[in-house]
Amino acid sequence: MRVLLVSRNYFPAHVHGGAQVSVSQLAQGLQARGHAVAVLNVDDHAHEGIHEATGVPEYRLPLRNLYLRGEQSAPKRIGWHLIDRLGDRMAADYRRVLRDFRPDIINTHVMAGIGTTIWRVAAEQRVPIVHRVSDYYLMCLNSGHRKGESNCVGVCGSCRALALTPARRRTPLVQHIIYVSEKIRSIYDENGVFPRDVPSTILTGAYQPKRPVPPRPDLIDPSCLTIGFFGRLSPEKGLEELLPMLRTLPAGGWRLRIGGDGKPDYVNKLKQMAADLPVTFLGVQKPDDFYAAIDTLVVSSLWDEPSGRVAFESGIHGVIPIVASRGGLPEMVAFGERGLVFDPEAPATLLAAIARVREDRAFRDQVRARWLVDRRDYDPDVVAERTLAVYERLVGERL
Repeated sequence: MRVLLVSRNYFPAHVHGGAQVSVSQLAQGLQARGHAVAVLNVDDHAHEGIHEATGVPEYRLPLRNLYLRGEQSAPKRIGWHLIDRLGDRMAADYRRVLRDFRPDIINTHVMAGIGTTIWRVAAEQRVPIVHRVSDYYLMCLNSGHRKGESNCVGVCGSCRALALTPARRRTPLVQHIIYVSEKIRSIYDENGVFPRDVPSTILTGAYQPKRPVPPRPDLIDPSCLTIGFFGRLSPEKGLEELLPMLRTLPAGGWRLRIGGDGKPDYVNKLKQMAADLPVTFLGVQKPDDFYAAIDTLVVSSLWDEPSGRVAFESGIHGVIPIVASRGGLPEMVAFGERGLVFDPEAPATLLAAIARVREDRAFRDQVRARWLVDRRDYDPDVVAERTLAVYERLVGERL
């Protein structure tokens, strides 16, 4: 089978994100099964050939819009969305790629910058379309379903006009939807993004440690719980709210290791907040190294994370995940059966979760044992096999 994976980013310089990891691992899993795979993505330059870091053929196309990324003025941002969501500037590029690669199926992922034009072009050529939903692009201009410091309920007027309404014109072209959590499926259903009769599947991202996970001590330092925070340092991730909560913990019984980076001014603000706390900012880290050095991971997101890769990555490494009750995060810890859930608006719930991880050896053993079983659901081979089953059904229907 010839599979074209489509996603905005495919490891461009200085951009790190979970979606591109998922695309890469899916591509490699499909290749290992003998299928021809290519990735279509957009950037500030063109490249067609083998992507050096992943060994996957790619069609890297120059984005035909006002800018690629970065801070922009409000008028320029509006113009970008008008082109992205209402224009078809990339149609000729997409037609050329489809003629060259001749896919049997197209699987779209992150759509910002790609636009729904790819669906129109695929439908013209009668290529079945699978769409993986890992953000809120089809119903929200910033793809995050969040405005200012509040998560959105429903769809505001501007997002309805410029995101949801244009998307609805083309969502009927999609033959199957893969959602990364039940929560994001429910939000999409509540807002009528796709027609009700489009079949869907829940399938989280894939993850495999770079090297076998070695046996780990129960606690790295029994006298001091090592807490981790891993990912992008930005306001919606909740680190700014997490630090004051941790300040109320007994001194000497904990330390926080932060892996990740963000805008320099914001990172400096966080460092000032943590100046007198046992907190270490490590910068960008490799997952294997970071998880090996912590006992528990706090995922303090304020926005409705569709899934949250770090929640299941950490569990697979034997770390106890503590996640905010936002979006699909509680699903990643089976609603408390393979981790803990806290309310970001109730600091006492986080403190209680940390205390349980620190004091309850039986609970730590139980969570780790559960992850030894459930990690199979995230194995790249299993995710590729389950995704392939969707492809084969659609291609078979087409034939």
